[in-house]
Amino acid sequence: MSISITTADVSLAPSTANAMVSARWKDPHWVSLFKPDISSSKVTFDTAQRLPWNLINGRASNRHQIAVDDTTGEVVAYARWILPVHLISAVVWPESQVQECTKEKRAEFQQMFEDVGDRGLRMDLLEFRSTPLEEIDARIKESGPFLELDYLATAPQYQRRGIGAMLLKAGLEVADAHGLKSYVTSSVAGVKLYQKHGFEIVETSTINYSQFGGVEPVTNYFMIRKSQPKT
Repeated sequence: MSISITTADVSLAPSTANAMVSARWKDPHWVSLFKPDISSSKVTFDTAQRLPWNLINGRASNRHQIAVDDTTGEVVAYARWILPVHLISAVVWPESQVQECTKEKRAEFQQMFEDVGDRGLRMDLLEFRSTPLEEIDARIKESGPFLELDYLATAPQYQRRGIGAMLLKAGLEVADAHGLKSYVTSSVAGVKLYQKHGFEIVETSTINYSQFGGVEPVTNYFMIRKSQPKT
């Protein structure tokens, strides 16, 4: 298997969306955020429609990478990082900054994003879930600055092959080069990967979804990695 790590591109939005959603669709807690009649194919289509705008919006602070199977040309994993404010105006990690597009394309991508609407999300459950997480997130970020890993997903058939680690290491090298701590919020599935690369759990949040039909609580792990200068 040959895998290439490169910058995300709007032209690969459908393939990237497929990797993102197929990875998340294994998690029943994530699936429960959508109304029962919403299928994975519908979520994938909506994600592909929204993704070009998500890639180019916030271009100054966001860095996006994908892993591509060199044999099939398919995107198999995606990572999004957010630079700290003090580095936004600097030329940091430019090879992972999505290429700028024309004003006409920006308008087109924004309209595609807006046309998707609420994506079939259960907004009451989303708010119930998000409120405590956002409170902890805001408190932790006061101890920054951080290079934040905002999203990391690998398609199921490519998991446990070191691809997520490849994307993770790329960002951590940037963090170390600039003396930055790194920060991520993880589900239980990702904790071991992050711990293996130096992250430590600093706080957890367990949410009981029973009033929304959930069968068991779900725990989120807030994790920080200190900068590790080269020796």
